[in-house]
Amino acid sequence: MKKHLVTLALFASMMSFAQTIKDGIVTTDSKRYLKDQKFDGRQHGWFVSGNNSLLFSQSAFSNWVAGGVNSFALNANVDYEFNLTREKHIWDNRIVLGYGIQTNKGESSRKTNDVIDLTSSYGYNIGNNWYLAASMNFRTQFTEGYDYSLDPKEKISNLMAPGYLSLGLGVDYKPNENFQVNIHPFTPRVTFVLDKDLQQKGNFGLKNDGDNTLFEFGAYLGARYKLQIMDGISYDSRLGIYADYLKKIGNMDVAYQGILDLKVNKFVSAQVAVNLLYDEDQIKKTQVKQTLGIGFNYKFDNTPPKVEEASTTAFIQEAPIFEEKENTIEVATNILKNEPILNETKLVTQ
Repeated sequence: MKKHLVTLALFASMMSFAQTIKDGIVTTDSKRYLKDQKFDGRQHGWFVSGNNSLLFSQSAFSNWVAGGVNSFALNANVDYEFNLTREKHIWDNRIVLGYGIQTNKGESSRKTNDVIDLTSSYGYNIGNNWYLAASMNFRTQFTEGYDYSLDPKEKISNLMAPGYLSLGLGVDYKPNENFQVNIHPFTPRVTFVLDKDLQQKGNFGLKNDGDNTLFEFGAYLGARYKLQIMDGISYDSRLGIYADYLKKIGNMDVAYQGILDLKVNKFVSAQVAVNLLYDEDQIKKTQVKQTLGIGFNYKFDNTPPKVEEASTTAFIQEAPIFEEKENTIEVATNILKNEPILNETKLVTQ
């Protein structure tokens, strides 16, 4: 009789949690043990992705009546991203390096691409995909650049001439990994000109001959949009606008980059890149650079497939949950007999 009473008491205690165990799965009937957790649209953890490309183009002529110049061009690019998402924190890092040369018959090699672009951005989620943000960006080039339209050619750039370092504070809007908007009203920027040949008044905004830095304080508005047009065709675009509070209204630096990638197979792709730049400190004209090439391309990305659910359900720590792979009656019987439980039983407090 005593054993029967203990058995009834044990089952009553289990039923008070309104849980059912079937095939090792616990289902809870009472809504008060459940709460909804909204899915924020982003994967969490460390994610690393990269794009390595070596593009080339070539022209050759022999007895061609219409004429032409033999030429060969090579363009190498790397684009790595190291991003961390953990709870309300986001830390995005990007490294973009590129260098290209072109050789025409009878002329020396000339560079067609030269960029060092490093970006790091931290954000703290304040709700609805908005983040309090702080960012850093550094840009320069590897080697000397020349204006070949002049005779003799004239040096117009070099490593750290110019070099740009900007720090921004503001808010970011990041609903997912493919789209973001940056609004940073507090963005100081320092322009470095460390090549003495280029330290002349007016170059890159320098106020006096011999100056090697220029300080600006303004606002930055940026956006990035990545689009998978179809399988094997993707488009990545970036826009940046900087306005200096210390200059006249309307004097803004505008930079745009768009890259269309057409994948042939795992290692071969064609790429079209367009760069637009307007910076009165350099030249009061819109600068345009367009490149087209086909070559070797290798991408890697450890980002897992996107989660489709709009929300998830989690147990709150209000009551213990028994998780059992076998029938509950067997567990209760073994307890009453003071026998070991052959099938592992765990107490879960999710």
